[in-house]
Amino acid sequence: MAGKLQRQKQEKKESLVDASYDLFLKKGFNKTSIDDIVKKANVAKGTFYLYFKDKSDVMENIVLRMSSRILVEAYRAADERGCDDLVENIIFVVDYIVEYFKRNKLVLQMIKRDFSWPLIREKIDELSPEYGEALEVLESFLTHPYFAGQDPDEVFKLLFLIIDMCGSVCYSSIIHNQPDDIDHMKPFLYGVIRKILKK
Repeated sequence: MAGKLQRQKQEKKESLVDASYDLFLKKGFNKTSIDDIVKKANVAKGTFYLYFKDKSDVMENIVLRMSSRILVEAYRAADERGCDDLVENIIFVVDYIVEYFKRNKLVLQMIKRDFSWPLIREKIDELSPEYGEALEVLESFLTHPYFAGQDPDEVFKLLFLIIDMCGSVCYSSIIHNQPDDIDHMKPFLYGVIRKILKK
């Protein structure tokens, strides 16, 4: 019985997140009200506040989910290549993210510069179990032989910096063409990443 109740709660939360995602994409964050969200999710307004403090709280959840999803997809694609060179795999992951956002500008506009690795580890536990795979991806990078002997906390910060930089460059270059369009920025971005990771 407890399992069924937990599943129903999770389904209501997912419904609110899905409704918010659709509305934020169509109407924008500022033009979407909580009333709009609960109406689309077909739940009572009080239900919204059982799971979220406000719209920003929902947006944070969406950003974590999107970041997790995209990063896991990118990692899987890199893994399928069968390349053992960690630096080139990270470049591949970053390129996958860039190309994803080139194809999905509305998603990038919605999450703005907030795309990042879901590095707030406690937050991953709040998401559906499938998002735990993002944590596995992180662990696979942290424990890679390339970083042997390095402080895992320092490696963690390094990976965060790379992914955060990728999100910021994507937003500036894809949405605003600043300081140049993304295809001209990619060689600079990848060159900087190679320098950061150079031993």
